[in-house]
Amino acid sequence: MSRLPHAPPATAGLRRRLEAARPFLGPALLWCVLHGLLSLGFFGSSLLSAAERLAPALRPLVLAGGVVQSLFLGLLVFVVALPLVLLGRHYVVGVSVVVAVGVALLGVDSLVLSSLGFHINGLVLAVALQPRALAETGLSSAEVLLVAAGAVTLLGLDVWAGVLFLRRRHGPRRVLRAVLLLTVLCAGERLMSAYLIFSHGGAVQHAATTLPLQAPVRMNTLLTRFTGQTPAAGLRLGVSPEAGVPAATIDPAAVRFTRRPDIVIILAESLRDDFFRQDVMPNLWRRAGDGTRFLLHHSAASSTDYSLFGLFFGLEAQRRDAVVGAGRTPLLFPALRQNGYHQVFFAASSVDWMGLKDTVFRDVQGGLRTDYEGRSHLRDEAMVKDALAVVETAPSDTPLFLFLFFAGTHFDYDYPPRSEVFSPAWDGTGGLATTRVPGEHLKARAWNAAYEVDTKVEALLSRIEAVRGRRPLTLFTGDHGEEFREYGRVGHATDVTAYQLHVPMLIFDERLAPGEVDAVTGHVDVVSTLFDLLGDTHDPALLGDGIPMTRPDPSRYLLTTIGWEPRYALIGQHLKIRFGAGLPGTELTDVRDQPLPDAQARFAAEAPRILRRLRGGAEHPGSAPVSAPDSRSTPAAAGPAAP
Repeated sequence: MSRLPHAPPATAGLRRRLEAARPFLGPALLWCVLHGLLSLGFFGSSLLSAAERLAPALRPLVLAGGVVQSLFLGLLVFVVALPLVLLGRHYVVGVSVVVAVGVALLGVDSLVLSSLGFHINGLVLAVALQPRALAETGLSSAEVLLVAAGAVTLLGLDVWAGVLFLRRRHGPRRVLRAVLLLTVLCAGERLMSAYLIFSHGGAVQHAATTLPLQAPVRMNTLLTRFTGQTPAAGLRLGVSPEAGVPAATIDPAAVRFTRRPDIVIILAESLRDDFFRQDVMPNLWRRAGDGTRFLLHHSAASSTDYSLFGLFFGLEAQRRDAVVGAGRTPLLFPALRQNGYHQVFFAASSVDWMGLKDTVFRDVQGGLRTDYEGRSHLRDEAMVKDALAVVETAPSDTPLFLFLFFAGTHFDYDYPPRSEVFSPAWDGTGGLATTRVPGEHLKARAWNAAYEVDTKVEALLSRIEAVRGRRPLTLFTGDHGEEFREYGRVGHATDVTAYQLHVPMLIFDERLAPGEVDAVTGHVDVVSTLFDLLGDTHDPALLGDGIPMTRPDPSRYLLTTIGWEPRYALIGQHLKIRFGAGLPGTELTDVRDQPLPDAQARFAAEAPRILRRLRGGAEHPGSAPVSAPDSRSTPAAAGPAAP
C-alpha cells in the first residue's frame, strides 16, 4: 500500500495552530457574550429613558430586545476576532485584547450618545486624534495622563481576566450551533422591532436603536400588504403617557410677550439660498432692503418633516423620533395662544403623508389645512385666498399668527404662463425622464416657480399690511434646498450639501435694524428668535437647542442632518464637517462645500471646540449677547434695536 504524501510544512503548521486554538473557541464565545451584556450598563439609562416613553405593554418587549442587542454586540466581537485563531495558543491573548478594546469603545460611544444623540462615528475619531484636543477642552495634562493611565490599567486587567477565563476552557462545546442560535435570536429581535415600528411609530424606532450598530429594519410595505393596515405615523396617539407635554422645559402659561405684533411665517418648498436674487425674486429682494437677511442660514434637515420639526420645536432634527414619537408638541403654539394670538395654518404643500398633522401641528387650534388639490401654483393661489379671508375677517385688536407653506417651488416646479421669465426651461413633463434634461433647464424652471411664489408672497403681504394697517413681524425661508445635478442628483433628502441645506432667511421686524448677518444660523434658532423679539425673558437654553438670531454666535457649530438617514454636517463659520452613513470618515470643506487648502490645519485648530460641541458644551451660547461677526454685518447682528 502506498503512503499518503506528507502535508507541506506551512499547511501542517497552520493546522497545528488551528487545533491549538480550537479548545478556546467556546470560552471565547462566552467571554464575548458576557462583555456584550456589559453594554447594558453603558446604555441602560438611555434605553430605559426611551422605553419610558412607550405604552406599558411595549416596554418589556423593547427592554428584552435591548438584551438581545447586547448579545449581538458580543457575537459581533467574537466574529471580528475569529481570524485570530491563526495565532494558535496565542489566540487566548488576542481575543482578550479585542474584547477589552471593544468594551472601551462602547464606553466612549455611550458618552457620545448621551451628549449629542448619535453613536460614535468618523468625526468623533478624527477629533479625538487631533493633538491636544482633549487637553484643550479643559482637562489639564495631568488629568489627561491620569485618565489615560486609568484606561490602560482597566484594559490590562480585562485582558488578564480574559486570559485566565479562556484558559480554564469554560464555554459551549458546540460553538457553531451556539453561534447560529444567537444569530437567529438577533435576527428575530430585528424583525420584532420592525413590526413594533410599523405598529407604534417613531418612539419604538428610537428605543430599538439605542444600542450601537442596531440598524432599524423597516418592513412597512410588506406588513401593510399582509395586515391591510397603514404604518403608524411619527406617533400613535394614546401610546405615550407623555402625549401633549411640550418639548421645552417651561410651561406655556409662564411665557409673557411684552409686544404682540401680527406674525407671518412663510415657508417655500425646496428653496435654496442662491435662488434669492433680484431677477428671480424681485419683490422680496426689494423688501429685503428694509429687513434683515441672514446670509448663512441652514435648514435643520434636508427632508421636510425633519426640517419642520427643527423649525417649530427649536430642536436638532436627529432628536425628532424620540421627541415626536413620545407625543410631545412644540411650545410655540400654546405660548402664542396663552398670549392672545389667533393662529391659522395653511400648507399648499401637502404634509399629510409625512404625519405632520399628527406631530408638529397636532396641538394647534383648528389644525392645519393641507387638503388643496390641483397643480401646485393653483394650490398656492387657493391657500393665499384662504389666508386673506382670515385676515379680512379677524378682529383688529386680536394679534394674528399665520403660517403658509408654498408648494410651487417643489418638483416639478410649477408656475403659470405669467412667470415664464427664464429660458430654456424644462417643460415639466416626463417625470422620471428628467435624467435626460440638462440641470440648467431644470434650474431655470425652478427659478420661474420661485418667481411665481415671490409674486404671490408680495400680494399676500401687501394685502395684510393694507387690511391690518401695520407691517407684521414676517419670517420668510425655505424648508430645505434642492440639487440640480450639481452632484449628479436632482431633489433633496439625499445629503447634507449646501445646496440641500443652505436656505434664505429674511426677517422683517421693527426691533431688527435692516442689514445682513454673516453668521451661521439655523431653523433651530427660529423659536428662540421669536421669543426674543416678542419680549419673553426666558433663557434660550430652556426653549430648545437654538439661539436667538438677534444675538448670533460666530463661533458656533450648527448640527444638521438628512433626517431619515444618519448623515450629518457640523457647520461653522469657516469650516464644515460632513460625517455619518455613507461616508468613510469626515469630509472637510468651507460652509459652501468648497475645498479648503488648509482644511486639516483648520480642523486641528477647531478640534477642541468641536469636541466641546459633541460633549454638549459648558454653557449655552445664546445666554448672553455676543459681538457681531466682522464681514458684511450690520447693527442687526449685534442685537435688537430699541422698540
